[in-house]
Amino acid sequence: MSNKNLSMLFTGQGSQFPEMGVDLANKYSWVKERYQQSSDILGYDVLKKQEEPNLLNLTEYSQPSIFIYTSILIDFVRDKIKSSGFNITLAGHSLGEYAALYFANSLNFDDMLKVVKFRGEAMSIVSDPSKYMMYAILKKEDQTIDKSIFGNGVYLANLNSEKQIVICGLKNELENFKEKHTLGKYIPLNVSAPFHSELMIESSNLFWSKIGDTVFNDVELDVISNHMLINYKNISKIEYSNQLKAQIHSPVMWSDTIQKIISMNVGTFIEIGPKKTLLNFIPRNFSGDKIAITNNEEVENYV
Repeated sequence: MSNKNLSMLFTGQGSQFPEMGVDLANKYSWVKERYQQSSDILGYDVLKKQEEPNLLNLTEYSQPSIFIYTSILIDFVRDKIKSSGFNITLAGHSLGEYAALYFANSLNFDDMLKVVKFRGEAMSIVSDPSKYMMYAILKKEDQTIDKSIFGNGVYLANLNSEKQIVICGLKNELENFKEKHTLGKYIPLNVSAPFHSELMIESSNLFWSKIGDTVFNDVELDVISNHMLINYKNISKIEYSNQLKAQIHSPVMWSDTIQKIISMNVGTFIEIGPKKTLLNFIPRNFSGDKIAITNNEEVENYV
């Protein structure tokens, strides 16, 4: 690896796919037990729910499923990474922030899954694929977007890179927006709610009412939040729930997050999650290593 500064990135919602984790559960007994443990906490058979794409794409199911799968990948590699002597910085994209906190031992698996469950349920109150949509927009790197064009049911949700932003909002308003603003190529996302916009404030309040009394542990590593790029290591653990609440209705400043991490002289990025997505947002002039850990083969290659 390039140097002793390492960043771990954790994938968010939209990376789910049917039957993820089945191969690992069939191969490793502890993974099978993790899925049984998860099913007991959630009140349904996780692997069976994942067989149905229409259900898996709903927020209340996709968020726990992605976290469970990511937690398994984390548990394969965490000890090796933490004992390697690297200076480690963590960041997760939206839902991925919970995996980052799990990696940093802020909560054990059971408690973090319960928090993710509450998040998915709270966000699902506005989860309606017939009413809301999210689009990624592929734009030119040098193109400046006037933020005043947003509003009236269309919101800027993610600033992922110099080439990609994500918008969300009401389906009809988004269609009108697309016709009026030729910002680039519009790509519909596999998400059923207007995440990271003011339309999520009610959800964030409901989420906080469920987790406000959760006792987090101080993170053991630097964890950069999507909201205001705050490092969890620099705030009190009693503020973690407020940070996660604000994250739900605030834009994901991912491009700024990556630039902040790169400025810390990071030489290697490792992405963990169901699919490789976040490594695609690393600036092309980054000369360090980029490693994806998304499946059993990549786990075995790494460990």
